[in-house]
Amino acid sequence: MALTIKKKVQNYTIDQGTTFEKTIGAEDSSSVAVTISSGTVAGSMVKNFSYAPILKLEDSIGGEILLNSTDGTGGNMGDNILTEPQSFTTSLTGANCTFSLTATQTAELVEGKYYYSLTYTQSDGTTKERLAEGLITVEASAEVTNG
Repeated sequence: MALTIKKKVQNYTIDQGTTFEKTIGAEDSSSVAVTISSGTVAGSMVKNFSYAPILKLEDSIGGEILLNSTDGTGGNMGDNILTEPQSFTTSLTGANCTFSLTATQTAELVEGKYYYSLTYTQSDGTTKERLAEGLITVEASAEVTNG
């Protein structure tokens, strides 16, 4: 039997280099808690919906322009910056979904605004519903170097 989960819109802030963990409770359209522990939840966050590089430079004849690092490592500028998407670790208990990122994962994020979503898949493996979505703002840390 299909559940009907009321989608929650929540916005969060993550400080680079810190552990991020939040819990969202599943509710039906009447705002009554709904047990979802028999299914699964997957979620991720993206800086844009196209999954394309945020910045692409080309010369006048269509060739790419590389931004080389100046620290002697020989890599391109931004090689240590994670682009998209970034998946959450999720767990379910009763009506609650906990989603998280490690401090290492958040240290790799570029500061700015990201879109996130959590999708619940019922135990039949077919029926999917959006549990939550919103914005996550990643705030820079003076302790994190990523670019």
